[in-house]
Amino acid sequence: MSDSITTVNFEDENGDLITMEVIAQASKDGKEYILVADPEDDLAYILEATYKDDETVTYRMVSEDAELRSLGVLFDELMEDVDIEFDSEQ
Repeated sequence: MSDSITTVNFEDENGDLITMEVIAQASKDGKEYILVADPEDDLAYILEATYKDDETVTYRMVSEDAELRSLGVLFDELMEDVDIEFDSEQ
């Protein structure tokens, strides 16, 4: 993933465009992840990147609790000044 990417765009279930700010990037077990936040709320999400070619990447929202907690610990360690809290209700 390029270090210059600061936002990613998503389309929600209604077809509306949502822009998320990329807060951090990390790799684990050969996979790449990003931590993103919606500037309009205080929630953050961890997404796994999948590359289709050199220019196309898709993201999967990490939703499995064990994987989410493991990655949350990784991002928490990378970002010393940020405390990550988990909400499995989302």
